[in-house]
Amino acid sequence: MSNGARTLSRTFEPAPTSVSEARRFAREVLAGWGLDDLLDDAVLLTSELVTNAVTHAGTPMTVAVVREEDRLRIDVFDQHPTRVLPVGANARPGTGEHGRGLLITSALATAWGVEYRRDHKRVWAAFALVEATLDVEAPNGGVPEGQGVRRRASVATTGQDPLGLSGLALNQLALGDILDLVVEQTRERFDADGAYLLLEDEMEDRFVVAATSGAATSIIGRSVRRGEAGGPSLKASFRPVAIADLRATPVGLLSGLELRSLVTVPVAFEGRVIGTLAVAKNQPDAFATKDGAELQRVADWAAPSVDRASTRAADGERRAWLAFLGELGVMLSGSLDLETTTAMTGQVLVPRLATWCGIYLNDARDHPQLHFAWHADEHELDAVREALEEAAPDDPEAPAEPDIDGEVAILPLEARNRTIGWLTLGRPAGEPLRRERLLVAEAVARRAALAIDNARAHTELQEIGRSLQRSLLPAVLPEIPGVDIGVGYEPTGEFNDAGGDFYDIFALGAGRWGFMVGDVCGIGPEAAAVAGMSRHTARALMRAGIPIAPTLERLNAAISDEGLRGRFITLVCGTLEVTAASRFRVRLVCAGHPPPFLISRARPGVPARRVGRPQALLGVLDAVDYIEEEVTVERGDRLVVVTDGVLERRAGDTMFEEAGVGAVLATGIDVGAQVVADRLLRAVTDFSALPLSDDMAVLVLDLGKGVAT
Repeated sequence: MSNGARTLSRTFEPAPTSVSEARRFAREVLAGWGLDDLLDDAVLLTSELVTNAVTHAGTPMTVAVVREEDRLRIDVFDQHPTRVLPVGANARPGTGEHGRGLLITSALATAWGVEYRRDHKRVWAAFALVEATLDVEAPNGGVPEGQGVRRRASVATTGQDPLGLSGLALNQLALGDILDLVVEQTRERFDADGAYLLLEDEMEDRFVVAATSGAATSIIGRSVRRGEAGGPSLKASFRPVAIADLRATPVGLLSGLELRSLVTVPVAFEGRVIGTLAVAKNQPDAFATKDGAELQRVADWAAPSVDRASTRAADGERRAWLAFLGELGVMLSGSLDLETTTAMTGQVLVPRLATWCGIYLNDARDHPQLHFAWHADEHELDAVREALEEAAPDDPEAPAEPDIDGEVAILPLEARNRTIGWLTLGRPAGEPLRRERLLVAEAVARRAALAIDNARAHTELQEIGRSLQRSLLPAVLPEIPGVDIGVGYEPTGEFNDAGGDFYDIFALGAGRWGFMVGDVCGIGPEAAAVAGMSRHTARALMRAGIPIAPTLERLNAAISDEGLRGRFITLVCGTLEVTAASRFRVRLVCAGHPPPFLISRARPGVPARRVGRPQALLGVLDAVDYIEEEVTVERGDRLVVVTDGVLERRAGDTMFEEAGVGAVLATGIDVGAQVVADRLLRAVTDFSALPLSDDMAVLVLDLGKGVAT
């Protein structure tokens, strides 16, 4: 320390109020020493150092103002010797947990440093009292370990800068910090009790409190419309406005505060009002005309920085909304379920764009019907849903506004040049959807409409598929005395519910039953339609008493009559007759279909054998003669019929084939027919990691298992 140094110090508690107390202390000391030229810079620097100590140390701190022979030094001591402050002016502003750090210190001081000791930390900054450049020297001589030092020429305050802020410091700060600094210094300059800055929100045509200081801290984030008290004036857009007594002329923005008088000035840039700067005091009639003029000068000087902040905020919000719309599109495109899609739409809108929402979908008469409702407060959901249902029209019109307090927006859900429904959004009173947020809501409605229409179409297709599947398979399996029946069915494709494979078993009367397993060439709905026609035609002919062979010959003719809509079909069609002493007679025709497997329970260990000889498949020849065969079976035998999808399942160059079926049947001789069918389908599915490429159908008949003679 230089000889003859004068030092005044004071200790402060780790509280936000200590910042203003420390500034006041520094101002009094410097004024007493006659250092008016350094007053603004030194007070600002003290504010920054104490703010960092309050924020990061959380311990009592001592502020020492030291006047040496050739410089003024400010020391801030705290009891938390952890390296949390950046020690370089190039530290990236606006990141990390350091606030503004030492950027302002770097800009204002001619030398500064951070010193860490075992029981305390000291941050110091010095101002030259002479024009000569300071030597590289720490205040106490030498540079202790862990101490960083930076020096630059002093920045003098000019008349163009009414707040005494350095342009270099402002350029290095994040824009949000610039606004905080401007408001803070404005309050100090006018010795006000509170100050705030309104910033234009272009997205909704309103002005939002972006920075505050003093007693106005609690209003951060509040907003006003143009023309409302406390914000930009409509009649005097570019002039200061003073309110002598806030009790006589209330300002809603400041409700709940003890402030009594207010001065507001417009912040204008390039001929457009982009914000409002205001100071307030706890006493009425506390501002003179010259205060308004001086505050306007501050606002005019700060306008370029405020405009940058406004533009940056608007651009950031637009990018955020674009990202939101992109994510919404991805989310909605990932669902083909109608209920999930509508619920997802409502839940992304609330609470980001609305407090509550309702989604109406048009029915077959184009009458809107409430399909989904959502509210940010689930306790209010029932009331909202009831109001939305009452607002639904009885004709093809838009729904009415529901009887709910607040602002309501009703947007059409349009997809493929038609209105498929309506989106109703509710917001708090006085906050309707405006400008760009309305555009965002409309973009959400367009994306949601297309996703909902796709989901509804997919749901309808699924229902068609389920209907086709019901036409391919019997609704209930009959009960045949002494016969255990097992069935399995698996259409190919992730969203297919119907395919070209089918099975059936039905009563023919007089102790006889018919059964069939078929496979239409191809997959999907077209194959399913031909499969359904074939099944019902064959069943009807056999129940009319026509034998198997003539039945298939007539079915072949019917398929040929379909022309290009016809498909090749392989089919095992047979009859099962229960004879005396619970014995069975099986007759069948294999029309191009893989012959059934027969397993004898009386000869355990004997592999399954194929029964029936292949004959011409259906739909190839205009005329065909089929020969009915009788298969000799014994009580306890098991008859298994499968389609090509089972036998031709492929894993690389290997197919499941007859050997795979035989292996499954050999391990399940003592289990029920349905267990065997399930095991067989599971074994085929697990045979390869690839998705199924063909439909599969299985019919298992256990003949006379457990029946006494």
